[in-house]
Amino acid sequence: MNEHAGHRNRLRDAFRQNGIEGMADHQVLELLLTYALPRVDVNPLAHRLLERFGSLTEVFSASPGQLQQVPGVGPSAAVFLSLLGQVDRRLLLQRFSGRSKRPVLGTPSALGGYMLALSLSDRYETLRLVCLNKRYELIYEGVVSSGSLTEVLADPRPILETALVHKACFIAVSHNHPSGDVTPSREDEAAALRIESAAEAVGIGVADQFILGRGAVYSLCSRRVLAFSSPSLVTDMSLSEYAERL
Repeated sequence: MNEHAGHRNRLRDAFRQNGIEGMADHQVLELLLTYALPRVDVNPLAHRLLERFGSLTEVFSASPGQLQQVPGVGPSAAVFLSLLGQVDRRLLLQRFSGRSKRPVLGTPSALGGYMLALSLSDRYETLRLVCLNKRYELIYEGVVSSGSLTEVLADPRPILETALVHKACFIAVSHNHPSGDVTPSREDEAAALRIESAAEAVGIGVADQFILGRGAVYSLCSRRVLAFSSPSLVTDMSLSEYAERL
């Protein structure tokens, strides 16, 4: 009999009785690892992973290669954990998309939430572009440029060149703050103005521009923060209200 079976059963019972909300992060990770490593004591491994990456989100955002740098994580467990993060990202995108082949992103919450979901695996500042048709249906999304932990180049030229190629009526632009704080810098504000002016000059509308953080987005157009508890539960607040919650 597996000497760790009793602990594994207790973890499964805890999940059945209370769901994930009743479990600590290391217990969630332990329970998942029991399916990848059925005959190993995964408690120390769960703690090593959290110490190395800092949070469940970062564990699931890591690549298989990064995960395998943690002692005890082999190729199968690394693929399993990395796959969980990518499945979560796909599910989020599908929730924002609904059943439509072309997601309709006509509201700030739908657009901001969709772009937030796209950025889940971005570990460095990444500038993303979404192109929309006149019905606000998605016709293109992609990365314009990637930067460092603190900055990314926001040149309007490649943004507008891509938008023109895809015959976009509207665009939305976002970049993430790896710190998780969506508060804009002066550079963020200045870059948003440059992009808006360049888009106006070629007759393309700017649906919005976002700063993406931990479970929240800041709209540089409305100057409001949207905090996402789930795709359908969004809290609209001012920057000062957001700052009080940090």
